[in-house]
Amino acid sequence: MSDKSITSKILGIIAVVLGVIVAAGPHYIFPVCQYYGMLLETAAGTQVPMKCYWTAMAEVGLGALVIVTGIILIVSKHAETRRALGFVLAALGVVVALVPTNLIGVCGMAEHPCRMATQPALILLGVVTIIIGIVAIITARRAS
Repeated sequence: MSDKSITSKILGIIAVVLGVIVAAGPHYIFPVCQYYGMLLETAAGTQVPMKCYWTAMAEVGLGALVIVTGIILIVSKHAETRRALGFVLAALGVVVALVPTNLIGVCGMAEHPCRMATQPALILLGVVTIIIGIVAIITARRAS
């Protein structure tokens, strides 16, 4: 097994771990307000989840995509494929970071758990995913 192959396997494993944390984090590790029993009441009197709940749900899908990309990176044998997967990981990292900030967002209250823990954690996870994607691109480019 070559050094490049080992590197892509390590990057793939890191991506899988990141994907699990992205998917599970807003629900279990750094939970959003929804898990503290906070709901919004509409003018009609019904209660609906806050934005942070929808951010947590979106991150489950994004985390799953990061996991699948990491698994494919682990089993991939071609440098071109690993390079393409690096671009996919970097793009997913951007979206992971944008969901709690610009795309969906979190609660407006600064003292809510989603603002204090979930949002910064997801931004950090997104940035780390971007870095792993860039490293995968660079190592795949050197291998070809």
